[in-house]
Amino acid sequence: MSEKTTAQLRPGNALRFLWRSLLVGLTYTLATVVGGMVAQATGLPTPEMAAGASPTQALMTTFLAGVVIALALGPLVTRLTVPTVERIVVLFGMIFVLNSLLSVIEALFFTTLPVDEQVYGMVVAAVGHIGLAVSLALLFRPASVARNLLAALRETLRQRRWASWVWRVALAGALYVPVYFFFGMLVYPFVRPYYEDPALGLSLAVPGFDVILPLEMGRGLLFVLAVFPLIAVLRYPRGRLALWLGMTIAVLGGVAPMLQVSWFPLTMRIGHGLEITADSFVHAFLIARLLGTREDVPS
Repeated sequence: MSEKTTAQLRPGNALRFLWRSLLVGLTYTLATVVGGMVAQATGLPTPEMAAGASPTQALMTTFLAGVVIALALGPLVTRLTVPTVERIVVLFGMIFVLNSLLSVIEALFFTTLPVDEQVYGMVVAAVGHIGLAVSLALLFRPASVARNLLAALRETLRQRRWASWVWRVALAGALYVPVYFFFGMLVYPFVRPYYEDPALGLSLAVPGFDVILPLEMGRGLLFVLAVFPLIAVLRYPRGRLALWLGMTIAVLGGVAPMLQVSWFPLTMRIGHGLEITADSFVHAFLIARLLGTREDVPS
């Protein structure tokens, strides 16, 4: 065990890590409440499903989601050795895309939820994610700043020709499609009854493959673009990079959202949570293999 790992496990450090995670959860909850106020001020309608949920339960699950995100990603944030503002930019872009935008894009094509209700959710999420990104960046600081984000991106991009980057990014995005379909087919028999239940207020409207294929390829590409700044800053070898990417995508795209949708049936939340966690790590492995660099940066 390394000296750094041993230091992280000391009781004092563990306690500081815990209270910082709790503070992130509190900040995320307050920012999400502010986001709700902003969305209401714009005149957007509150989603019918969310309106029927207990406000106390919604606050508790949002707080829990924030704490889980901090516990899982706090150590990762301390490895982002770029200035604070740039850490916030990287974190917000990644969190907003993985935790909100990708789900909204899919819901637009796969469900009958009104568009204005989904816009309401995005506004709430965006404000909440600003609070989440800022609190993570301020409370989990790296030991030092090694370079700025632009320099990290340039150094990474210089490792390959542009043509190589183009086909690698495109392939990494396209490979999301078979991964998505494989795990989606595994979980669909368990969640289908809930989508067909009128009482839930969320019915499927599955389009044809002429829509699904380009849609999921586009979502896969967004996955890649959202985590690419992370790849550039970390510069980890592929195996370690795959683990961090997998955890990041799984927590932001699966675990946290399923904690927050308290109005969904438990079986549905568990099923989708397991599905997204599994395909997150598989897709992360593919991204790391295609886009990871050969440079090893010690943690």
